[in-house]
Amino acid sequence: MSSEKSEVYAYLLVDNGLLQESSAKYTEPSADSRPTWLEPIYEAKALEVSPLLIDIEAAYEGGSLDRMMELVNALKPAMHLSIIESALPLSELAQHLRRFIFIVAENGKQYTLRYADCAVLVPLSSVLSPSQWTTLTEPLLRWSAHDRANALIQMPPPIMEQTGAPTPLHFTDDQFTTLNEALEPDHFLAQVKQLRAGITFPGDACEQHAWASQAREAWRAAGNTNNLFLLSLTEAALLTRGEILRRRNLPSLLAIKELSSFRAKIRELAQEIEERRIRLLEMKTSSPETAQY
Repeated sequence: MSSEKSEVYAYLLVDNGLLQESSAKYTEPSADSRPTWLEPIYEAKALEVSPLLIDIEAAYEGGSLDRMMELVNALKPAMHLSIIESALPLSELAQHLRRFIFIVAENGKQYTLRYADCAVLVPLSSVLSPSQWTTLTEPLLRWSAHDRANALIQMPPPIMEQTGAPTPLHFTDDQFTTLNEALEPDHFLAQVKQLRAGITFPGDACEQHAWASQAREAWRAAGNTNNLFLLSLTEAALLTRGEILRRRNLPSLLAIKELSSFRAKIRELAQEIEERRIRLLEMKTSSPETAQY
């Protein structure tokens, strides 16, 4: 909260990169044209994808509750949104978070760390070393992220006896691998939905992520290393509500060498599964109801 009598401020951290129209109006280059309750994390040239830090009480007191709630409700589940409590005022907390925009790999290359995306933030808490996590979260009293069921989960607190890590944070190859593997199901889900734009896939966010994760497990267990095979399998897993992943002949299908042959086989099997599901539904709806006495 931002009252002068209070030492605790409540903030929303919004991943602007996951949003489109609802966030565009808040990323004007001039600070004078932005609400005083909002602070972008990135510099001017990257405002369109910058995380947005919002002082909740300042937005409310400024009569901008509707504008703030537009951002809050932009996505369901709200994986674009986490909640922070801190003793730091808005500008100081934004400055602290700017220290973690980039991470440095062992080869010296810099990469953007999208910690405002809850899909990244949740695994990040275990990927970072204790000292790195403490450096990130030290001025935070509480940090809560949304999960795929749209529930809030509390991030681990800083370990105060840890010595702070230098910034930008340096990632080992193992840290990169662990984080990338945690995010891989989301990446393939996004690719499938982009390729099949306009199609509404079955399941909610939790179910879809579970099917994508299971598809990846089956793909790896078969020793397949071609990402295009995994992309096709993820699509089929979504379309069949995960049913295709329970087929006994899936390992033999994943052993096919030619991508075109695999795609044809997997789509044929997915179509058979869907046709069978529809027939079963029709049988249930056409059968007479059992009399109850």
